[in-house]
Amino acid sequence: MINIWKFEYAGKVKLIDIDGNEFIGDAQEITDASERPEEEKPEDGITIFTDGKLVEFYQSEIRSIEKI
Repeated sequence: MINIWKFEYAGKVKLIDIDGNEFIGDAQEITDASERPEEEKPEDGITIFTDGKLVEFYQSEIRSIEKI
């Protein structure tokens, strides 16, 4: 699994999800699994500002991420 913690507020990143979709945007905060409500997946996630909106990706949904 990808270590997303080093990308928190890292600036511009390129993220490829497990379906092969590419997202380029500004890395925002990491949501720790322990901070999530019980009805959500207990997994860390990173939020990316891309195409004018905030999109969150769970760690298991990320094939690759890199700072650009």
